[in-house]
Amino acid sequence: MRRERARGTVMSRRDQRSSELLRNLPRGISPVHACACVCTLVAVLGCERASGRYDHADRPEPAPQIVGEVPKIDDDGASRSVTMSADAAAECGRGTGRNPDGECVGLGLLELAGVQQVQIPAGEFVMGDIPSTYDARLTRETPAVRKSGQPPHYARVESFWIDLHEVSRGAYAECVSAGECSPAVCPEGAPDPVAELSQEIAAMYPQTCVTHEQAANYCSVHGGRLPTEAEWEYASRGPDARFYPWGNEIMDELPRGLYPVGRMRDDMSYFGILGMGTNAVEWVADRYDPDAGLRSFLTGEFREPAGPVATTRAAWEKALACGDPAAKGCEADEAARERFVVKVSRAGARRASRARLPEHPPEASLEGWAEIAEHPNLGFRCAADLTPGRDTPLRVPAATAVIPLTRSEGTLELFGGVAEAVTMSEAQRFCELLSVGPEETALTDWRLPTQAEVERIADVFRGPGPFWTQDGPIVQDDGTAYPTADAPWVALDVDDAESAALLARCVRGSAGAAE
Repeated sequence: MRRERARGTVMSRRDQRSSELLRNLPRGISPVHACACVCTLVAVLGCERASGRYDHADRPEPAPQIVGEVPKIDDDGASRSVTMSADAAAECGRGTGRNPDGECVGLGLLELAGVQQVQIPAGEFVMGDIPSTYDARLTRETPAVRKSGQPPHYARVESFWIDLHEVSRGAYAECVSAGECSPAVCPEGAPDPVAELSQEIAAMYPQTCVTHEQAANYCSVHGGRLPTEAEWEYASRGPDARFYPWGNEIMDELPRGLYPVGRMRDDMSYFGILGMGTNAVEWVADRYDPDAGLRSFLTGEFREPAGPVATTRAAWEKALACGDPAAKGCEADEAARERFVVKVSRAGARRASRARLPEHPPEASLEGWAEIAEHPNLGFRCAADLTPGRDTPLRVPAATAVIPLTRSEGTLELFGGVAEAVTMSEAQRFCELLSVGPEETALTDWRLPTQAEVERIADVFRGPGPFWTQDGPIVQDDGTAYPTADAPWVALDVDDAESAALLARCVRGSAGAAE
């Protein structure tokens, strides 16, 4: 159990010197690529910045803490939340939660071995992602779900604990030394990202090159578990539906790369969690479901067991296991096919990675993502359930951001989600199974639109497609490789409606009344 006082709370002089070296690195340059500036003091003194572009990086770093002045909590305390002053409690803003009596208390930090944990208050939030376009032309060639985070939808999580930053190499090395964790090994041909750094500096970096099993085992050994996808995303974006952990705008001073854990202080989420947007991409507990974003709106399964997504995936997995999808006497077993969710910098985005690289690893996954099993940039952090009778459940005091699940256009109502890589019959079933909103007031009776309806609501339908309609497939086409948003919708010929893999978007309402 991670119950002893965290190491490194009081830094040695050597630790302080190392920290000073790291602070003076330009923020746009990953220390991995600037090892000449960090390996030795002599090397640092020999480094010179060419301009003042990164002078803002030299400001003193604050002590590790979440929003506000919140004291740390030792694990032997009677309560693991912090009562606030009257003024702070009256404001009840970020960094706070309401207890069962409605009182506003601080979230606090719990000191564990190698990391601090923050209690995240229970709440509802907007989960998921909004694609910039719905372009399925590649999907026709290789049926796969590429926009698995859509549509945005409401999700709820209960109060839990989560690590303030990723598990560091130093913390993981201690687990290996104790015989409780297996060593992390980068795949053959993949360079260790901190190989050229001193052992002291490297220990501050996130532990990467771990399998999903290794990450889950580490958390279990230390009294926790991997966070669920919903928990990770909620801790990242909070109740206000931010696009990135720090807000809704890209910040040039927060470049993607590997940094010492907790280093990028501006990369702070709504709840004060660090490194969710700039450092290693992270494992979460959930097995990957490509249609996870749509599940809460469906009353059943719309895909055929032998539909284009399933058959393409089976052939792909066989090729990875056997080297040839036509190989005789060789099949990919279920364990080799199993994939888990990986979370990246954009809060609602999601990717998939398998537990280990296959026998014949590809350069990219079927969806076009990098194959990142055991990758030098793939790390993790841990979460934990509240301790019954000791931890007080909290709820977030802020209101949840409001998002539309549907859009009204005249007498038509348009659902916000899109089914990818579906045949005509799968598209029809997808619409029939849609149920949007609370059960007692759910919107049902969805259907595929007609081509005329798509043309009438073209400004919001979003393409270029191709999409299924009641009249057959249509696509936006203006004669260029990348049609503009106002390109005309035209009919598309397909050889077989039960093998073509296109998109489906549903409407409800009277077509006749809309004329």
